[in-house]
Amino acid sequence: MILDQTEYEKCLECGHQMKVNPGYITWCEKCNWNIDGEERKPVEEPLHKGLNKKSTDRLFEEFKYSVDRRLPFSKQRIYTYLLAIIVHGSTFAILGMAIFFYSTHSSWLFILANVLVLLWITIILPYRKRLPGRAIRRDEFPELYGMVDEIGDRMNVPPVDMIILNEEYDAYILHLKRNKRAIVFGVPFLAALTMQEKIAVISQQMSHFAHPNISNSLLVERARHVLNSWYDTVDPQGSGLLYWVVFPLIILRLLLFAIISSIYALLIKSMRQEMHRLFYIADHEASETAGSEAVLSLFLKFEMEGLFFLTAEQVAEYQYNKELYDEFRNRIAAVPSQEILRLQRLQEMRYAENRSYHPPMKNRIDLIREHWAIVPAYRPDPARERRFNKEFRDLEQRSQRILLNDLRGAG
Repeated sequence: MILDQTEYEKCLECGHQMKVNPGYITWCEKCNWNIDGEERKPVEEPLHKGLNKKSTDRLFEEFKYSVDRRLPFSKQRIYTYLLAIIVHGSTFAILGMAIFFYSTHSSWLFILANVLVLLWITIILPYRKRLPGRAIRRDEFPELYGMVDEIGDRMNVPPVDMIILNEEYDAYILHLKRNKRAIVFGVPFLAALTMQEKIAVISQQMSHFAHPNISNSLLVERARHVLNSWYDTVDPQGSGLLYWVVFPLIILRLLLFAIISSIYALLIKSMRQEMHRLFYIADHEASETAGSEAVLSLFLKFEMEGLFFLTAEQVAEYQYNKELYDEFRNRIAAVPSQEILRLQRLQEMRYAENRSYHPPMKNRIDLIREHWAIVPAYRPDPARERRFNKEFRDLEQRSQRILLNDLRGAG
């Protein structure tokens, strides 16, 4: 007779017997006690959250009926442009004040004018977007570029100018200078995905290129850069220019920081509904391209970022060469069903954050199920898949060296 060696604990809230999986969070599937790793406490909701929820739910109901791929002009866009104009106007007012102080011929005001000019240059100076990783050439990795181009062609998107790889657990797009477009892929994230899941995430990113939106307009993008520059300058936790020169009194810096934070929050809020539309459209197009099952499993693997970095830290401690990404894939394959259920439950429980571009994950999952696509519209032939995997194996080897060297150096 074989005895069940599984360990159980009793839930502190409802008394349910919880299965214990060593190395994973123990939580109660009956009452969700400890589902996020610590006992949940009631949080006082802001007064405007009800309005945000109503707006989010209304958009979700619209997309449940039909996925509209257009981005209609709305009054929220007007608010976004007005806020961007206010940001630029307020910043240029600093230069206007400096010019006025110069005209007074006062020695003290002359010094203050110099400080204001220095501040204005710091805030408004044209910036270079540093690439968040390393760009790979088309001739080096033709299969990856080719797959991105083919999926983009299905959506009537011209070929991307650049693919950038890094060691983040993420994927997103960038609009660079001179109208150049780039996709950023985190090698750790792609390493966790099956072929159809990779196709799904590529489809999502290309969909964002297919639907230009207000956040990519020059006026709004520059306004966000200016606000970020203000953040860096007046950050109460930092030592920016204002810390030493303009506002040595912390109370004034805190006040200015609060004003900037409020403007930034309003700017994000004004764009939120349009960005939610874009994510619903991207999920739908990824579902049509890669199949709905691949998109749902993609969402789940997004939740496994912590497992990857835990794996990387543990592998970095070894003094011999170990295949990090193979180890990570083995751990994904061995994730207990109770942990998978916990991650799925978390997805259902999380609602939209006030400053988030992303719709609630529960809504995104429900929308995929509402418009289910059984057969993928794009699936590479076996020969091409083998060539792609060979390319990606090389990328993993490069990424592993970079990541483990960084972790060992930091240790």
